[in-house]
Amino acid sequence: MSKDRMVELLQEHFELNLYEARAYVALVAFGVLTPAELASVSEVPAPRTYDVLRSLEKKGFAMNQPGKTNKYRPVHPANILEKFIQDWQERVKEELEAKKKAKEELLELMAPLIETEVPKYGVERVWVVRGIKNSTLKTKEMLEEVQNELLLADDGFIAINLEDDIIKAVDRGVRARIILTKNLLPRIKGSKIVQYANDGKIELKVLEKFDLPMLICDEEVFFALEDLAARYFNYETQVWIKDHRVVNLFKKKFEEYWEKAESA
Repeated sequence: MSKDRMVELLQEHFELNLYEARAYVALVAFGVLTPAELASVSEVPAPRTYDVLRSLEKKGFAMNQPGKTNKYRPVHPANILEKFIQDWQERVKEELEAKKKAKEELLELMAPLIETEVPKYGVERVWVVRGIKNSTLKTKEMLEEVQNELLLADDGFIAINLEDDIIKAVDRGVRARIILTKNLLPRIKGSKIVQYANDGKIELKVLEKFDLPMLICDEEVFFALEDLAARYFNYETQVWIKDHRVVNLFKKKFEEYWEKAESA
C-alpha cells in the first residue's frame, strides 16, 4: 500500500520512528486532528498520541493549534522535507569537517608511534587477512611502501582496482613486472598500466591462467588461499608473509609464470 511506503520512507530517510511516521501521514491526509482523532484514524495507540504529536511538533513536522482541545496540523511536506534535507546537508558537512580535523590530530599524535625504531610489525612475520575491504587496505599499504621491486601475478582484482597505486609506485622508481590473465586485457585496454607498458615503464605479460595469484613487494608476499565459496561472499582469506625464505619461493614461482607468459 502507498500508505505503508510513505511510512517506510519517512522512517528510512527522515528520522521519524514508526508512530511518528504514521501520525504525520494521517495529519497530511486529514489536515487537522486532535490526539483522540489521531488514535481513531491511524495505527498510533491512544496512550501514545500526545507524545507522538509533541515529538512531531518539536521536529518541525506539525504545528499545534491551542484551544480547549489541542489540535495539530501538518507542516506541508514540500516545506519540511526540503528543510530536513538542507539541515541534514549542513550537519553532514559539519561532521565531515570534524572527522577531517580528528584525522589530522590523530595522525599528529600517532606520528611518534609510527616513526618508532621498533619494527612496524614487531616479531610478526605472518598475517591472515579476511574480506575484500581488509585485503584491499593491506594491498594498498604494500604498494605505498614498496621501494625496489613489484611483482604481480593477477587474475582480476589488483590491476583493475588499484591501478593508481601501482602507477604511483612506478613513478617513484619501483621496477614493476606484471602478469595478467588474458581475459583481463580487454578490461584494462585504456588503462595507465597498458600505457606505461607501451612506454617501457612497466614490463607486462599475459598468461592463459595460473593457479597462484600473488603480489610481491620487495621482501613481502600477499596471496589468497583458494576458497571459491568465500570468494563468492567477498570473504576469501589472504595471507601476508614477510620472510625472505618464503618470498624467494614465491619469486621462483613467479619466474616460472614469467617464462611461460607472452608479451601483452
